[in-house]
Amino acid sequence: MDVFRRLFHAGESAGDAVGATEAAVGVKADAECAENAAISQEFLDRFPGGMFRYAADDSDEIEYANAGLLHLFGCDDRDQFVALTGGTFAGMVHPADRDRVLGEIREQTTDSADDHVRYRIQRADGAVRWVEDWGHLVEDGAGKRWFYVTVMDITDQVRDEEQLRRANERLEILTALSSDVLFDIECASGDAHVYGDFEGRFGRAPEQGDFVVHRRCQKPCTLAITSHDLSPLMEQIGENSLVDFETATLGPDGEPVWYRYQSVVLYDDEGAPLRHVGRLLDTNEAAQRESQFRRKAERDSLTGLYNRAAALDRIETALRAEMRPCTLIVVDVDDFKLVNDTYGHLEGDVVLKELAVFLTQVMRKEDIVARIGGDEFLIFAPGLVAGPATDRVLEHLARGPFAAQRATDGAGRRGSHAAPSISIGAACCVTPPMPFEELFAVADSSLYQAKEAGKARYHLTVIG
Repeated sequence: MDVFRRLFHAGESAGDAVGATEAAVGVKADAECAENAAISQEFLDRFPGGMFRYAADDSDEIEYANAGLLHLFGCDDRDQFVALTGGTFAGMVHPADRDRVLGEIREQTTDSADDHVRYRIQRADGAVRWVEDWGHLVEDGAGKRWFYVTVMDITDQVRDEEQLRRANERLEILTALSSDVLFDIECASGDAHVYGDFEGRFGRAPEQGDFVVHRRCQKPCTLAITSHDLSPLMEQIGENSLVDFETATLGPDGEPVWYRYQSVVLYDDEGAPLRHVGRLLDTNEAAQRESQFRRKAERDSLTGLYNRAAALDRIETALRAEMRPCTLIVVDVDDFKLVNDTYGHLEGDVVLKELAVFLTQVMRKEDIVARIGGDEFLIFAPGLVAGPATDRVLEHLARGPFAAQRATDGAGRRGSHAAPSISIGAACCVTPPMPFEELFAVADSSLYQAKEAGKARYHLTVIG
């Protein structure tokens, strides 16, 4: 006999036993009912999920539960299930979801006999699982209302959905953090989804030609463009949550590797941090290009030293902040016009290059060394105070890089290369800060005094 007929039409053939006694008919009917009840129970218990019935009144007492529901809650029998849940539907629902779920069921069954909700349950072993609940409200012949419910374990599905939601949220956050514009085109439908502040970046709404640039098929395109506004997300993030700066870390070769650090913190309603999302954007190539451009703009093309503008900017900044004594040194090649006239301008360039190398070798790394025009150089040395040590440095500078060649050339002989002497003017500021113009004027005056005294020497003036 077909199982479903035996389930729902039990006993139909009992009256067809012609000639049987009433007692025999009763026994056969009872036996068939018992068999059908057993089949029904077996069917319900083997159903892949929980099935139960509970009263649709204030008691919400569970009147029936199949074995699948007990298994879902990790219970061995009905007594353990009742002890865990109180034998009520509300007791089945996780306390954190209970009010929401009961409210959703009331709302959904106001105009319908069906409801559909999701909630968490807590098993006997303490594990929390997600379930999907389909309920149907029925009124029996006595006027009592019941909810017939099926529940399925959807914990893995919820976990996958949460991972997808978090992935989409990460994408939106990282897009909002940058000035990038992302797009996703569905070729079959022509739906185009644009993420990012397109209008803010380009000053207009997106158009089809912005995304279909190189044709890759012969099928005509007509896009339905949807721009996704990320400003509500940025408002949710809040300005105090956003961190955005350029930084670097040392690479395997000891050289800095530049990147842009961007991150946000997402908070709950009570202001407690929930998530920290960000990215490290590779900007190393752009940073190196910018560094090269900046170096080109700041450096003298012949000597590689700072040019006048870059040097003055750095020295003026240092003088405003410097609390230590400092010394400004002006360096001048003696009779440089004669060098050019005698040896030619190419040899004059060689002299300037060699002098630049000499100055950087004598001075410290923290000192600012610059060519400020023609044959004139400038050195700013923070922390260099008047005294024997400073005198030795200035004397060394005044000898210049060509002293040995001048000695071997001898009196009255001219070598194959120019070997001019160097004059030095220095001003030591004992109590900074001090305006650059004043300090330079004193150093320049000291240079004039060194020239007047016979060149190839230094003169130091102490201020304050």
